[in-house]
Amino acid sequence: MSNAPLVKIEAATAAEICARFPLTREVRALMQDGMGPLPFIDALMAQKQYIAGIEFLAHALPPREALWWGCLCFQHACGSEMAAADKAAVTAAVQWMLRPGDTTRGAAKVPAEAAGPASVAGILAMAAYQTGPGFASPGGPSVPVPPFAAARSIANAVKLACTKSDPARIIETQKSYVELGVGVAAGLFM
Repeated sequence: MSNAPLVKIEAATAAEICARFPLTREVRALMQDGMGPLPFIDALMAQKQYIAGIEFLAHALPPREALWWGCLCFQHACGSEMAAADKAAVTAAVQWMLRPGDTTRGAAKVPAEAAGPASVAGILAMAAYQTGPGFASPGGPSVPVPPFAAARSIANAVKLACTKSDPARIIETQKSYVELGVGVAAGLFM
Protein backbone atom coordinates (compact mmCIF):
# COMPACT_ATOMS: atom_id res chain seq x y z
CA MET A 1 0.00 0.00 0.00
CA SER A 2 1.10 3.57 -0.64
CA ASN A 3 2.80 5.54 2.11
CA ALA A 4 2.05 8.78 0.29
CA PRO A 5 0.22 11.37 2.39
CA LEU A 6 -3.55 11.24 2.04
CA VAL A 7 -3.81 14.75 0.59
CA LYS A 8 -7.49 14.37 -0.33
CA ILE A 9 -8.56 13.64 3.26
CA GLU A 10 -9.08 16.85 5.25
CA ALA A 11 -9.77 15.29 8.66
CA ALA A 12 -6.77 15.24 10.98
CA THR A 13 -7.85 12.19 12.96
CA ALA A 14 -9.49 8.87 12.26
CA ALA A 15 -11.93 9.52 15.11
CA GLU A 16 -13.30 12.57 13.30
CA ILE A 17 -14.13 10.38 10.29
CA CYS A 18 -15.36 7.40 12.29
CA ALA A 19 -17.92 9.63 14.04
CA ARG A 20 -19.76 9.71 10.69
CA PHE A 21 -20.70 6.00 10.59
CA PRO A 22 -21.23 3.06 12.98
CA LEU A 23 -18.23 0.97 13.98
CA THR A 24 -18.05 -2.56 15.29
CA ARG A 25 -16.41 -3.13 18.66
CA GLU A 26 -13.46 -4.83 16.92
CA VAL A 27 -12.87 -1.85 14.64
CA ARG A 28 -13.31 0.70 17.44
CA ALA A 29 -10.63 -1.16 19.43
CA LEU A 30 -8.10 -0.49 16.65
CA MET A 31 -8.37 3.28 17.03
CA GLN A 32 -5.94 5.05 19.32
CA ASP A 33 -6.26 8.60 20.64
CA GLY A 34 -5.14 11.10 18.02
CA MET A 35 -4.58 8.40 15.39
CA GLY A 36 -4.39 9.80 11.88
CA PRO A 37 -6.34 8.43 8.91
CA LEU A 38 -3.44 6.52 7.31
CA PRO A 39 -2.32 4.71 10.49
CA PHE A 40 -5.95 3.76 11.10
CA ILE A 41 -6.28 2.37 7.56
CA ASP A 42 -3.02 0.47 8.09
CA ALA A 43 -4.47 -1.01 11.31
CA LEU A 44 -7.67 -1.98 9.47
CA MET A 45 -5.68 -3.64 6.70
CA ALA A 46 -3.45 -5.50 9.16
CA GLN A 47 -6.56 -6.96 10.81
CA LYS A 48 -8.27 -7.66 7.44
CA GLN A 49 -11.12 -5.28 8.30
CA TYR A 50 -11.67 -4.43 4.64
CA ILE A 51 -15.38 -3.63 4.91
CA ALA A 52 -14.55 -1.10 7.63
CA GLY A 53 -11.83 0.26 5.36
CA ILE A 54 -14.38 0.77 2.59
CA GLU A 55 -16.74 2.55 5.00
CA PHE A 56 -13.91 4.67 6.36
CA LEU A 57 -12.67 5.80 2.94
CA ALA A 58 -16.17 6.56 1.66
CA HIS A 59 -16.68 8.85 4.64
CA ALA A 60 -13.15 10.31 4.62
CA LEU A 61 -12.89 11.32 0.98
CA PRO A 62 -14.61 14.42 -0.38
CA PRO A 63 -17.74 13.44 -2.37
CA ARG A 64 -16.16 13.96 -5.79
CA GLU A 65 -13.13 11.79 -5.01
CA ALA A 66 -15.24 9.18 -3.23
CA LEU A 67 -17.53 8.93 -6.24
CA TRP A 68 -14.53 8.63 -8.54
CA TRP A 69 -13.25 5.76 -6.39
CA GLY A 70 -16.68 4.11 -6.58
CA CYS A 71 -16.68 4.45 -10.37
CA LEU A 72 -13.20 2.91 -10.59
CA CYS A 73 -14.41 -0.04 -8.50
CA PHE A 74 -17.52 -0.33 -10.72
CA GLN A 75 -15.35 -0.36 -13.85
CA HIS A 76 -13.12 -3.06 -12.37
CA ALA A 77 -16.08 -5.18 -11.28
CA CYS A 78 -18.34 -4.80 -14.28
CA GLY A 79 -16.09 -3.88 -17.19
CA SER A 80 -17.60 -2.29 -20.25
CA GLU A 81 -20.41 -4.81 -20.73
CA MET A 82 -23.41 -3.39 -18.90
CA ALA A 83 -27.12 -2.89 -19.28
CA ALA A 84 -28.32 0.37 -20.80
CA ALA A 85 -29.73 1.51 -17.45
CA ASP A 86 -26.35 0.94 -15.76
CA LYS A 87 -24.54 2.81 -18.53
CA ALA A 88 -26.89 5.78 -18.19
CA ALA A 89 -26.50 5.77 -14.40
CA VAL A 90 -22.70 5.59 -14.35
CA THR A 91 -22.57 8.23 -17.09
CA ALA A 92 -24.70 10.52 -14.90
CA ALA A 93 -22.35 9.93 -11.95
CA VAL A 94 -19.30 10.73 -14.10
CA GLN A 95 -21.00 13.84 -15.49
CA TRP A 96 -21.47 15.13 -11.94
CA MET A 97 -17.79 14.43 -11.17
CA LEU A 98 -16.68 16.33 -14.26
CA ARG A 99 -19.02 19.26 -13.64
CA PRO A 100 -20.26 19.16 -10.04
CA GLY A 101 -23.31 21.35 -9.61
CA ASP A 102 -27.06 21.34 -9.27
CA THR A 103 -27.70 20.64 -12.97
CA THR A 104 -25.62 17.46 -13.16
CA ARG A 105 -26.68 16.46 -9.64
CA GLY A 106 -30.36 16.73 -10.54
CA ALA A 107 -29.79 14.93 -13.81
CA ALA A 108 -28.47 11.89 -11.91
CA LYS A 109 -31.79 11.14 -10.19
CA VAL A 110 -33.72 9.59 -13.09
CA PRO A 111 -30.92 7.23 -14.25
CA ALA A 112 -30.23 6.31 -10.60
CA GLU A 113 -33.85 5.29 -10.11
CA ALA A 114 -33.99 3.51 -13.48
CA ALA A 115 -30.92 1.39 -12.68
CA GLY A 116 -32.21 0.78 -9.16
CA PRO A 117 -30.73 0.25 -5.71
CA ALA A 118 -29.50 -3.26 -6.55
CA SER A 119 -27.21 -1.83 -9.23
CA VAL A 120 -23.72 -0.54 -8.46
CA ALA A 121 -24.17 2.11 -11.16
CA GLY A 122 -27.60 3.04 -9.81
CA ILE A 123 -26.19 3.52 -6.31
CA LEU A 124 -23.33 5.64 -7.67
CA ALA A 125 -25.74 7.87 -9.60
CA MET A 126 -27.88 8.21 -6.47
CA ALA A 127 -24.75 9.20 -4.54
CA ALA A 128 -24.15 11.98 -7.08
CA TYR A 129 -27.74 13.12 -6.54
CA GLN A 130 -27.21 13.06 -2.76
CA THR A 131 -24.21 15.43 -2.86
CA GLY A 132 -26.28 18.60 -2.65
CA PRO A 133 -27.79 20.39 0.29
CA GLY A 134 -31.32 19.26 -0.50
CA PHE A 135 -33.70 17.54 -2.87
CA ALA A 136 -36.23 19.46 -4.90
CA SER A 137 -39.73 18.82 -3.60
CA PRO A 138 -42.53 19.24 -6.17
CA GLY A 139 -44.67 22.14 -5.02
CA GLY A 140 -42.90 22.43 -1.70
CA PRO A 141 -39.69 23.35 0.05
CA SER A 142 -36.40 21.61 -0.51
CA VAL A 143 -35.95 18.45 1.56
CA PRO A 144 -32.50 18.35 3.22
CA VAL A 145 -30.17 15.52 2.29
CA PRO A 146 -29.33 13.42 5.37
CA PRO A 147 -25.74 13.93 6.56
CA PHE A 148 -23.25 11.66 4.79
CA ALA A 149 -25.95 10.13 2.55
CA ALA A 150 -23.63 10.21 -0.46
CA ALA A 151 -20.81 8.59 1.56
CA ARG A 152 -23.13 5.80 2.71
CA SER A 153 -24.26 5.20 -0.86
CA ILE A 154 -20.70 5.13 -2.16
CA ALA A 155 -19.67 2.65 0.55
CA ASN A 156 -22.64 0.46 -0.38
CA ALA A 157 -21.76 0.67 -4.09
CA VAL A 158 -18.14 -0.34 -3.46
CA LYS A 159 -19.19 -3.22 -1.18
CA LEU A 160 -21.70 -4.39 -3.81
CA ALA A 161 -19.03 -4.12 -6.53
CA CYS A 162 -16.90 -6.53 -4.47
CA THR A 163 -19.59 -9.19 -4.84
CA LYS A 164 -19.45 -8.99 -8.64
CA SER A 165 -16.08 -10.73 -8.70
CA ASP A 166 -15.38 -14.42 -8.39
CA PRO A 167 -16.95 -15.48 -5.04
CA ALA A 168 -13.70 -17.13 -4.02
CA ARG A 169 -11.93 -13.76 -4.44
CA ILE A 170 -14.34 -11.39 -2.66
CA ILE A 171 -11.98 -10.80 0.28
CA GLU A 172 -9.10 -10.15 -2.10
CA THR A 173 -11.30 -7.75 -4.07
CA GLN A 174 -12.29 -5.89 -0.89
CA LYS A 175 -8.62 -5.47 -0.05
CA SER A 176 -7.74 -4.22 -3.53
CA TYR A 177 -10.62 -1.71 -3.46
CA VAL A 178 -9.39 -0.32 -0.13
CA GLU A 179 -5.91 -0.02 -1.64
CA LEU A 180 -7.40 1.73 -4.67
CA GLY A 181 -9.25 4.12 -2.32
CA VAL A 182 -6.00 4.90 -0.51
CA GLY A 183 -4.47 5.73 -3.90
CA VAL A 184 -7.35 8.10 -4.63
CA ALA A 185 -6.92 9.64 -1.15
CA ALA A 186 -3.23 10.15 -1.91
CA GLY A 187 -4.12 11.94 -5.14
CA LEU A 188 -2.59 9.24 -7.33
CA PHE A 189 -5.64 8.38 -9.42
CA MET A 190 -7.52 11.62 -9.98
